[in-house]
Amino acid sequence: MNGIRRTLFYVRYSMGNFANTIAYQVFGNRIQFYYVDILGLNAAVAGIIWTVYGFWNAINDPLMGQISDRTRSRMGRRVPYVLFGAIPLGLSFFFLWTPPGHSPTVLAAYFFIILFIFDGLYSLTWIAYTSLFPEIATTIRDRVNLSAAREVLAVIALLLSFILAPILADTVGYVWMGAIMGALVAAGYLIAAIGIRERPLEEETSVGLLQSLKIVLSSRPFRWFLGANMAKEYIWLALAATLPFWRKYALGILGPTEVFGMRMNPGDVEAILLGVPILLTAPSILLWRPIVPRLGYRRAWILASFVFVPGFLLMTFARDFCTGLLGTVLAAPGLAGSMIMPFPVLSEIVDDDAVRHGYRREGIFFGMNAGIIKLAFSAQGVLFASVMSAAGYIAGSDVQPASAVWGIRFLIGITPIIACLIIAWCMYKYPLGRTRAVKGGAVPEVVAPGSQ
Repeated sequence: MNGIRRTLFYVRYSMGNFANTIAYQVFGNRIQFYYVDILGLNAAVAGIIWTVYGFWNAINDPLMGQISDRTRSRMGRRVPYVLFGAIPLGLSFFFLWTPPGHSPTVLAAYFFIILFIFDGLYSLTWIAYTSLFPEIATTIRDRVNLSAAREVLAVIALLLSFILAPILADTVGYVWMGAIMGALVAAGYLIAAIGIRERPLEEETSVGLLQSLKIVLSSRPFRWFLGANMAKEYIWLALAATLPFWRKYALGILGPTEVFGMRMNPGDVEAILLGVPILLTAPSILLWRPIVPRLGYRRAWILASFVFVPGFLLMTFARDFCTGLLGTVLAAPGLAGSMIMPFPVLSEIVDDDAVRHGYRREGIFFGMNAGIIKLAFSAQGVLFASVMSAAGYIAGSDVQPASAVWGIRFLIGITPIIACLIIAWCMYKYPLGRTRAVKGGAVPEVVAPGSQ
């Protein structure tokens, strides 16, 4: 019975990852297409906003981690932000899709303001939520089980993000899509906060934000990991943000299309293009499980980066639904590998730092990683704006010049391949993991809540 309760608790906690995945992926997949292609926001202006947003995130996430670290309340340091941040976060997600009019100036100003409101709430809630993980799972077995539950719910959320969201956007409109997805985000975090009791605080030394940055950036393994992880993040962002343009202009699916003998709307077709490979990520993750311990984290991530390449090449030159779908399906094993590699590698870095300095600081490393990798938003936004502007993309037009179509092909196929090569190079230079992973290796003993 205790095992059943623990499993149910893991599922409840993992609903926070379900909520985060919906918020992050629907935002990444639809927001750029909505503001640029549908509302007519200038692509260069969007690029400037994304640039500011990306640099702010490099500070925002560590800052929010510092705020939760220094919070003192009867409910703990993290739970209040998850519990009371859930509904405001859901509302801010909804308001992303409700700009007041289509005036270029008002549209740009509204996008800038609501983007930062949403991101502030998102960062505070998400970082507080993830900081609870070490307290909830304190043994290898518990961490594996909890991670499995999180990934299963993440796959479900990905399906809703890439299948349901486009369908809703096409059928009931972006405002209702935002309302429904925002409600799921709020509900997921509220469920995640149920039953969590944080341990009483022990005497601790407070580390300032600048000192934290100095600590993590002094780690050579962490610096190479950041390069790989930012490139991985760029791949997901580029796929999500460029797919609507690719479907519409590169594959030529602008209206109802015959797919598998059925007449489908463009949103349904787009949902299939990403839904099928996402479904395949679950069995692909099972394939990676025995490979990673045999090769070790370093070599396994290098292999995963090269596994991406055939799918991206096919997506670059695809001209119809069938070849496009085959390209996204071939990318599924790489997507699975990119899902499971970063956290184990970062944990290895934390272990190395603990050996060198005599104490563990997961919060500092995970918080800094969360902030710095969001510079990938800037890279994606700047590259998108630069390529689309240089290629002659015409916002709001159903007919694009050939140069713009090739710009879209470059963004969805070639730039991810470049990112894959960056991952491989960074992990080649990564100094840890030169020996194979040890099956059943222990983590430092920590007293679990309620285990005494």
